[in-house]
Amino acid sequence: MARIALRQVIGRHQEACALVDTVAGALGVPVSIEDLEGRVLQGAAGANGATRFPVQHDDQPLGWVSGPPSAGAVASLLDHLVAREVERKALGAEVLHLYREINLIYSFSEKLAALLDVERVAALTLREARHLIVATDGTILLLDESSGGLTSVASFGEEMTRLSQFRRGTGIIGAVAEAGVAEIVNDLEDDARRAVRDTTLRALIAAPLKVGERVIGVVALGSTVPMAYTAAELKLLTTLGLQAATAIENARLFERTIHAAQERERLLALHKEAEVVRAKLESELTLAARIQADLFPSSLPRVPGYELAARNRPARQCGGDYYDALPVPTTDGRLLLCVADVAGKGLPAALVMSNMQATLRALLGRVQSMPELAWQASDLLYASTSPEKYVTAALVDLQPSTGAITWVGAGHLDNVIMRADGEAVSLVSTGMPLGLLPPLLPYGEAAHDLAPGDTLVLFSDGVTEAQGEDGEEFGEGRLLAVLRQSSATPLPELIDRVFMEIDAFAGGAPQFDDITMLVVRRLPVSA
Repeated sequence: MARIALRQVIGRHQEACALVDTVAGALGVPVSIEDLEGRVLQGAAGANGATRFPVQHDDQPLGWVSGPPSAGAVASLLDHLVAREVERKALGAEVLHLYREINLIYSFSEKLAALLDVERVAALTLREARHLIVATDGTILLLDESSGGLTSVASFGEEMTRLSQFRRGTGIIGAVAEAGVAEIVNDLEDDARRAVRDTTLRALIAAPLKVGERVIGVVALGSTVPMAYTAAELKLLTTLGLQAATAIENARLFERTIHAAQERERLLALHKEAEVVRAKLESELTLAARIQADLFPSSLPRVPGYELAARNRPARQCGGDYYDALPVPTTDGRLLLCVADVAGKGLPAALVMSNMQATLRALLGRVQSMPELAWQASDLLYASTSPEKYVTAALVDLQPSTGAITWVGAGHLDNVIMRADGEAVSLVSTGMPLGLLPPLLPYGEAAHDLAPGDTLVLFSDGVTEAQGEDGEEFGEGRLLAVLRQSSATPLPELIDRVFMEIDAFAGGAPQFDDITMLVVRRLPVSA
């Protein structure tokens, strides 16, 4: 803080002069006030032999009061007036600084509102932070909630640019992401949590990027020279981080919305093309229905400790859905469970379904894994069917002795495992539909366990996409509600309830797609 001059108190404030005169008059003594250079600021020059009393602030002399011994009271008064003037100036400077910060934050908010790109939001945040907080380096890292990785989307300075990968819970930045609490580390070399050793950074200030209570990343500034970051700077960085986090989340939502719209348009186009193909095959429905009826198993296998049930209802005389439960020729009693949906209807679809059934039965027991089964089935179907014919399939390998299941979803909609406690575990697609393209990429698989009381529910899109009279879809939520309400119901009755709920929901709307369900429940262990 700059040192104040005594002239600023005496020479510029009439009330101070009047107060000094009042005190001197009350004491009945003449006084003289001089600055450090000896210039008289008030009264006459001090007479020889007069006592000189210093006027000072923070032990620094500002001038003198000359007069008899009682003139010391005037010097004490001036000490007090000087202290008040210093406080006034300090308060004014602090208010001005706060105003500038608020103005910068307001300007920052306006700039963020115009951005819908994550990288640009991050770059702007770092640029504004550098205007307010001294730093040689800075970075913004976004959190991958599934893996815990923190990846830089914007940075400046050689050190932060080089150190671009962190993990939640590891190191200082990782600790900020884990706890969601901002931190200052002015002695970085001595901090035991430091994850990166080969860095020239000496001080660090970091704040979480939070949306509500959820941490989505971290903004960090650092200095390669000794630096003493303050609590005020930490509060400021936290404010910038909160604004940036909201803008980043909005940008992500915008990107997801655009992508979802494009994906919906693509799926709608595929659906319309498939409907055109189906319309051309109506004349072949009678023969196709006969072929299709022979494809479904006349009865499901009996498996000790398990209950199995299935049902198919085509939208028209002949549909494109298929289900099966095939014992695998091994010693452990495994079952291959399948629900498939062939693109199209009528005779061509029934022929593809027949091909699908024959393919699965031919490969059964001859392949080493479920992904290989899907890969080879897709290869055979692609080679033996026309380009517009393909199959989405839910494939499950069940080991009854342990309840272990291996899931492969070939372009199929999400199916579900209903736990005995009502928890729903989604089974998501792990590869493209069978026969759609030459098999270029391997299929993935997912391992799960079917515990006593758990129910595996495989179904086609005709279940969740059944429409009411207003065009609204039945949806996964209604299906899960029925499944939870029927957790102890025998499976044939459970499937009947689902079909009844779909019919009640649809009202007078016609069924536009086949509805197929294959349900397996591991029976609870008897007490």
